[in-house]
Amino acid sequence: MDSCQRQNRCGDFELNSDFLSNMPSEIITKILVKLPIDEAVRTSILSSKWKYSWILIPDLVFRGVITESTVDKVLLVHQGPILKFELDCPHASKKAINRWLLNLSQNDLKDLSLCFDSPTRCKVPMSLFSCHKLEHLELYVCSIYAPQYFQGLKLLQTLKLCSCDLVGITIEKFVLGCPLLETLELFHFGERGCLTIRAPNLKRLVFTGTFTDLLLETPKLISASIFLNNMPPGYPDSIPANDGCESKLLRTISALSNIEELKIGSQFCEYLASGTIPEKLPVTFHHLKKLLIHLDGGSKEVNTALCIFRNAPNLKKLCLTVPSQIIWEEERITSISFLKQLEVVEVCAFEDAVSILAFAKFILGTAPQLQKLVIDKDDINELDDGMGFVMNLASLPRLSSKAVIEFYCSSGN
Repeated sequence: MDSCQRQNRCGDFELNSDFLSNMPSEIITKILVKLPIDEAVRTSILSSKWKYSWILIPDLVFRGVITESTVDKVLLVHQGPILKFELDCPHASKKAINRWLLNLSQNDLKDLSLCFDSPTRCKVPMSLFSCHKLEHLELYVCSIYAPQYFQGLKLLQTLKLCSCDLVGITIEKFVLGCPLLETLELFHFGERGCLTIRAPNLKRLVFTGTFTDLLLETPKLISASIFLNNMPPGYPDSIPANDGCESKLLRTISALSNIEELKIGSQFCEYLASGTIPEKLPVTFHHLKKLLIHLDGGSKEVNTALCIFRNAPNLKKLCLTVPSQIIWEEERITSISFLKQLEVVEVCAFEDAVSILAFAKFILGTAPQLQKLVIDKDDINELDDGMGFVMNLASLPRLSSKAVIEFYCSSGN
């Protein structure tokens, strides 16, 4: 390498070094908060200005192979407020978690995410509730221990629990102690009795798991997704409603007067279908624009769906999973006003070509604003004459001049 090349290399290094050293502190902080803590620490070799910058960042994110001693060392040398703390590790002792939470509770912590992945659920101690300034809380695969005199998390806006147990407290009491809560997500959540959610400011609810009954008092709810898992067939009919109401559909759906997006799993639809199904609900879902509903084709579930359709005059998008053609053979559905506003319809899980064609003919011929009818390719691939089916589908008359037919793969293949 000649002297000119060496000078250029040295010049580039000096230029880069000067550039890094002269970078404003606020820019350095913005860069560091985007990195996991181990990568942020490594930036200390870049220049003297970067050497200790990482100890001032307000967001601490631990991912990968993390030990308790690593977390302890970082918290020991860290200076300034800690606004976000994210820890993703296989396991941690209750003693260590308690130590960290007590430290974080003195640092104006607003965002906490703890993810554990061990056969035995990690124990999150009562010191969690000393973090009074929390606005966002996510906990995965753990048991949460609440104090006897639970005072709540008064500033919490988002709560996400995945595969978690509550010890010493019910989810009803937990939510009641969070008056500003706007988003509640419960995954793999088991409630032995009635799942009761009383949240005056809740806007988004996501639930997958089990419960025997449901009571919602959520007047501001605009998005809900409810899927029951592994419930015994026909179980809802043996469980009386918590308030004595004979219709679970009437009680549950009536609490969703401001709903804009609704997703219903097949077993939850079975739950709604238990008891008396009213001809008409006392509320109209004027704001409901998107509806996803799984049906098993039973007549009571179909009647439940029809009852919802009948009260959703402004529906824009319908996603339907149904292994039976019974729903569009019902003559009364053709007069329901929701068809007038539909723009997108997605369908899947049909049993045969006759079922899919019958539904496609019905939708294409009765929805004047339809833009897209989307059909699952996997259903078509199961047919004996897939190409012939596609040709028959393309020849169907369409009330809307904008309507097109698209295909997608639900399996991802």
